[in-house]
Amino acid sequence: MRAIAICLSLAALALAGCQTDGLNLTSTNGTPKPKTVVVTDFVYSPDVTVIDRGYTVRLSRKEKNDLPFHIRKERTLARVNDEIVAAMVVTVRAAGLEAAPGSVEGVSLKDNALIVSGRLVPGEGADKGKGAGIGDGRRGVVAEMSMEELGTFGKKKLTGFTAQPASGKVKVDLAAVAAALPPDSAAAGRLSPDVEAQTHALGRAIGDRIVAYARAQGWLRDAAPAAEPEKKEKKAGV
Repeated sequence: MRAIAICLSLAALALAGCQTDGLNLTSTNGTPKPKTVVVTDFVYSPDVTVIDRGYTVRLSRKEKNDLPFHIRKERTLARVNDEIVAAMVVTVRAAGLEAAPGSVEGVSLKDNALIVSGRLVPGEGADKGKGAGIGDGRRGVVAEMSMEELGTFGKKKLTGFTAQPASGKVKVDLAAVAAALPPDSAAAGRLSPDVEAQTHALGRAIGDRIVAYARAQGWLRDAAPAAEPEKKEKKAGV
């Protein structure tokens, strides 16, 4: 299981180009449509706590071993990361763009990819007693995102945004999310229902923002309904 990087500060991402929290995202004009959208692993702020006791208990039983605390923490962070990324990928794919989990190292210049990276940080709505987090009744986590173009002429930063979990019950294709998970993550088992719901809400919110950006760039052409034929009025006496 790969390790998840832990961010050492709460400094905002250094983003070039236009940065906005609005849905009408814009960036450098003339950006070509990417062949694929690559979603990288998240970085966690040290002020964000992720807890899923049910998942770690099931994981320990599966491995028939009482895992040390630091291993349980690492595995939980990785599993939650994978679930958020998978929900993002499924949302972007549903809009008509190719998307997959990955890393910058795995992308070549000829791939013409949109690299999406982000970090999870505390936001408004966090419980003052428990602090920001996912699971164990915690909330208030937001994602600071950056999007970069990686193509023939190298890497170029396009835009950035902040996303928070969608409110209410979020609909996602659970089978598609499971299929988008890395094999080792899927084999580790499902998250607890409350934690899974939080990851899907955040992943869907981020995915929707990526789709909004793609539409603003003209990468997505939503089919317009067919126009109804005009009805000619009959003249009197005809």
